[in-house]
Amino acid sequence: MVVTDNGKKKRNERHSHDETKSTDDTVTNCPTCSTGFVQFTPSWQSILCDNCQSWYHPTCASLSDEQFSNLQLSDAKWFCHNCCLIPDFQQAQPLTASWGALKGQEIEVELLKAYSDIVGWRPNMFKLPKGTSGRALVSEIDRLANAWVNKSDLEQVAILAIHTIGALLLQNPGKRSTAKENKVALTRRLDLWKKGSFSELLSEAREIQKRLRKSGPSKESISRGFSRLMFNGRVGSAMRLVGKAQSEPLEVTPELIAALESKHPPDGPLNRTHLLSSGPAPAFEHVIFDAIGGSDIKKAAKSTRGGCGPSGMTDDLWSRMLCSRAFAREGDNLSNTLARVTRRLCTELIDPSTISSLVSCRLIGLNKNPGVRPIGVGEILRRIVGRTVTQFLKSDIINAAGPLQLAAGQEGGCEAAIHAMNSYWENDECEGILCADASNAFNILNRKTALVNVRFLCPVFSIFLINIYRLPSKLFL
Repeated sequence: MVVTDNGKKKRNERHSHDETKSTDDTVTNCPTCSTGFVQFTPSWQSILCDNCQSWYHPTCASLSDEQFSNLQLSDAKWFCHNCCLIPDFQQAQPLTASWGALKGQEIEVELLKAYSDIVGWRPNMFKLPKGTSGRALVSEIDRLANAWVNKSDLEQVAILAIHTIGALLLQNPGKRSTAKENKVALTRRLDLWKKGSFSELLSEAREIQKRLRKSGPSKESISRGFSRLMFNGRVGSAMRLVGKAQSEPLEVTPELIAALESKHPPDGPLNRTHLLSSGPAPAFEHVIFDAIGGSDIKKAAKSTRGGCGPSGMTDDLWSRMLCSRAFAREGDNLSNTLARVTRRLCTELIDPSTISSLVSCRLIGLNKNPGVRPIGVGEILRRIVGRTVTQFLKSDIINAAGPLQLAAGQEGGCEAAIHAMNSYWENDECEGILCADASNAFNILNRKTALVNVRFLCPVFSIFLINIYRLPSKLFL
């Protein structure tokens, strides 16, 4: 660190004005304000970043007079705002591919048009059929995932296409449609998909959605079914029942929107005092993630259960594609490709526009009586990938979380907490227990600060988290 103040150049100790006079008239620009000044003139007051070797005005570096004065006397290194923040990503290459009759940006426009429509649809996909048509769909998803991994000319829209294909091609034409009829429909739709006839597929699926019954199961029947399943120990089935009921389109009111918006405030400015370190983050060897394979993806898919995200692609669909014997070879290929997707998310800083649909969530407002609790239901694919990463980095996450984080840092930590609270409560000296709950704590967390700090707390996990949480997710009611 080099600090100058009124013509004095100071490196870890004070120097007199005469000792630091310079004849160098080089004009230096502050990267923040782009103002030029001549080094070591009486009016020059600035600080040098030890990493990028750029000079900053103290005010442009968000340093108070007191902080600047302390740095003049300090032996510590100082790093600028850019060097200690979230590293930037390389933009994906422009979309220049052809897809049937569509070319370049026409592909993205048509896919976005379809995706923005399907995120509001009711669940109505038929079971992925065995045979040629089912294998062809799995192979098409594998092709798209490969296009993203290999940074091909379809990288910009590959993940978006994966989260659009299910709703367009598996739309159930009617309750009485047979498996044979579904195979025929899927074969015909796949042909249209490969020709880029997204508008024709969208028109057909829209018409089917219009004819779906508006009424669904009553709250009473859902409650009875949920209770019955829970008492029988079928927790997964109970959660799927609730997830299916909650996937019904909600009546959006201005009051609901206002309440949900208040739960998702914009990020505040990053405060340097909250950072664990102000220097470059520790490096790690990316080669460790080469151990993630298709078997890890399959294992995660088998244990991933719950409501589906905006695309409507369910846990059963992903588990069937990846693990069913009916799609053995195609499922293996897709699993291996998704392992490569996972490895890239863990080792490269990704253009967030290419994975926007992967990190999008379906937003559900639960009545807290009083108030609203926002619940974000993410895509199944995102949860499969996330589960694979957390299982692979389990020991690193436990070490980073520490013993106070019961959900990650302690084996059986939540159960231990329950037993501990019971023992306190049963103690004769206990008069009561105070439960402190921070209001909307997760959503008011400063995103930038958390992502910068995780680079020091758990470096091997940081690139994946930055890719997933760099920007706020799109939320669909």
